[in-house]
Amino acid sequence: MNFRRSIVLALMMCATAFAQNAPRVEKTEPPNWWIGLPSPMLLLQGDGLSDARITVSKPGVHVSRVENGLNGKYLFVWLEVANTATPGEAILNVTANGAGAKVRFRLDRRGDTSASAGFNGFSPDDVIYLIMPDRFADGDPQNDNDAKHPATYDRAKARAYHGGDLRGIREHLPYLKDLGVTTLWITPVYNNNDTTGQDYHGYGAIDLYAVEEHLGTLQDYKSLVQSAHALGMKVLLDVVPNHVGPTHPWVETPPQANWFHGTKDKHVANGWPFAPITDPHAPPRLWRNIVEGWFADRLPDMNTDNPWTSQYLRQNAMWWAQTGGLDGFRIDTFPYVDRKFWQDFHGAIHKAYPRFKTVGEVWDLDPTVTSYFVGGHTVQGIDTGLDTDFDFPLYDALRQVILHDAPITRIPEVLRYDFLYPHPEELVTFIGNHDTKRFMGETGATKEKLMLAFSLLATLRGIPQLYAGDEIAMPGGDDPDNRRDFPGGFPGDARNAFTQQGRTTDEQEVWRHLQAMLRLRREHPALRQGKLYDISSDDKLYAFERDFVGTPKGLGSTNMQTERLLVIANNSDKSRSGSFEIKDTPIETAEMVKTIFAKSPATLANGKIQVEVPARSLVIYEVQCGCDLR
Repeated sequence: MNFRRSIVLALMMCATAFAQNAPRVEKTEPPNWWIGLPSPMLLLQGDGLSDARITVSKPGVHVSRVENGLNGKYLFVWLEVANTATPGEAILNVTANGAGAKVRFRLDRRGDTSASAGFNGFSPDDVIYLIMPDRFADGDPQNDNDAKHPATYDRAKARAYHGGDLRGIREHLPYLKDLGVTTLWITPVYNNNDTTGQDYHGYGAIDLYAVEEHLGTLQDYKSLVQSAHALGMKVLLDVVPNHVGPTHPWVETPPQANWFHGTKDKHVANGWPFAPITDPHAPPRLWRNIVEGWFADRLPDMNTDNPWTSQYLRQNAMWWAQTGGLDGFRIDTFPYVDRKFWQDFHGAIHKAYPRFKTVGEVWDLDPTVTSYFVGGHTVQGIDTGLDTDFDFPLYDALRQVILHDAPITRIPEVLRYDFLYPHPEELVTFIGNHDTKRFMGETGATKEKLMLAFSLLATLRGIPQLYAGDEIAMPGGDDPDNRRDFPGGFPGDARNAFTQQGRTTDEQEVWRHLQAMLRLRREHPALRQGKLYDISSDDKLYAFERDFVGTPKGLGSTNMQTERLLVIANNSDKSRSGSFEIKDTPIETAEMVKTIFAKSPATLANGKIQVEVPARSLVIYEVQCGCDLR
């Protein structure tokens, strides 16, 4: 009897050991893929995965390579997916330690890639509107409190979740359409749910393949993009290949020893400024911490020099694009990632989606630095492929001029560096975003100054970007005060600024002015696509011309148009008269000047245009002449 018990016990112990060593797959990334996109590298996560063998039971799909990750918890699997493969479920048979496991992996066909399906990019015809979903509108109060971390929702705390979500954005698309917005930029929607809730902003991901629970579901994400497209609007998603959040599971157990630059206990902090990266004479010690340091000494830096990490991040971006039918990416912390990664990233994205566009965050006030990172030209042997930058140098000039009374000549001084960019007309211009103090939070800000800033955004070259709340002159200091909730977007709000009735007199005046300026931009191709010529400038007055000839791109127009617009800004607290010499300018043979946006007409005599520009305002005139456009 004792012998039998011993045998049973031994068999039970063997069974237990067998079960403990059996392969177990808890997660597969990406969770699905598409026939017709580059064949994927899968990252399997679980236990007992060391030296596992993988087979696939689906025609047109086979395993080309398998590599171990760390500690038997990760396995890298490269699939080859033929274009002839049929959509449906592929079963991955994972065998290790004499046992097996099955992984279900969904393959779909890409489907419609026409302009109606998205992937359309953006252009100077567009107006971009930045939304931080948690602070815009609460469309589903059911997701405000997360069952795992209930303390993360508290509207009284500036760095907690406030309840805004993707459904809230979708419900207010008509408001944005009415304002004149054509394109949404939403900050990251990755799952950021940690115990503190302080990564409500989306830049501290703990799961790159899941939507943050507070913001909704993957279906909410898809529905938002589909609803925007149905209204003729585009969607840009913020992506963050540079880093993940400090509580991401990889921090304690990475897939590879060199998955990150450094470790939680041994790493360098990120560096700044970016100038050493652009200097061909600078030794690596002057810039290595920029591309390898942990952001804010807190956010783990992805090692994009590692080809497996690089492929993982490329695939992740492509997964979000394909899942939603996005039109473009806003790319966070662009200079902190090596140029070779960006070349490969954009090569893959643009091959899969030729119309797709990207805009990079290069926070530097020097055009020689910002232009270094933009694509379209080869610098130090590499073209990053980045479609365009945010125009931080012009942002600074506009703020210094309008808010701090710097000479208005600062604006044309920035514009003269346009020769550094392959396409300066595609730079994204702005007067504030979620990382800067609100325009109306600056000392000396007034609604008149804000309206002048909007007027210049609408008439200068580039693609205007607005920040949610600026259209109603929302105040706010430094982060996090610059991320206040949009009034009316949340249950219990005292008023609803999404409606005219819910806006104050000053808010409505600013809103109406911006709407009018965006309408003018939409109606006049010269303001969107025309060449910009400086006419005259002094400390307070800046006159420039926008010339257009041809068939306007976008907006459905097919007629040839010729248009010359004279734009004059007055940054003085008093009305100013200006007499502008037009000899040796494109409008030197002007015959008539017609009022487009001004309170007083312009007069033309003796080779000069005489105008009166009210205080802190901008006027626009159409110039008719017998000259040829240059």
